[in-house]
Amino acid sequence: MPEHFQRYSAPDLVALAQDIERTRQELAEARALGDVLAVVERAGELANMLIINRQESTARDLLVPLQAAAREYLSSEPAGWYYLSYGTASQYLGLRDEANAMFAEALRLAREHSWEVLEHFVLSHWGRSLVEEGHFPRARECFLQALAIRERLNEPRAASSRRQLAALSELEARGK
Repeated sequence: MPEHFQRYSAPDLVALAQDIERTRQELAEARALGDVLAVVERAGELANMLIINRQESTARDLLVPLQAAAREYLSSEPAGWYYLSYGTASQYLGLRDEANAMFAEALRLAREHSWEVLEHFVLSHWGRSLVEEGHFPRARECFLQALAIRERLNEPRAASSRRQLAALSELEARGK
């Protein structure tokens, strides 16, 4: 199995570093104000950027203590993004059971609240994780569902879903 199937890399590391610093400041401000939902939202955003910057351990360490806070806001979309970031950090740390649980929760919330953008991202991320685990049929189903949503929304990331499906087909053909 590939260690990290179709992992995203930032095209501009300087801009990413600037975004990380800006979001760290916004997180500190939210904490200072005691705005728990904003803390969950900014922590999820920051964790996602840290993951892109190959700092998944730092991202997970940021998210773990906020799990109870995220559960308080399950009807707010930032909670869904929080679970997606948590799942992705866990995935790249090899914590597969934890990753699958977080992806499942993010997907449940997205579907329950009709958050289609979150839903297609969760499906894409979870599909990549499933490829890494060797669960090709489940991964294909995730990619196909993500593609259907992306096409319906005229989302440019539909091309990414098509690439994921093609790469998965190549892996299957090679018997990996």
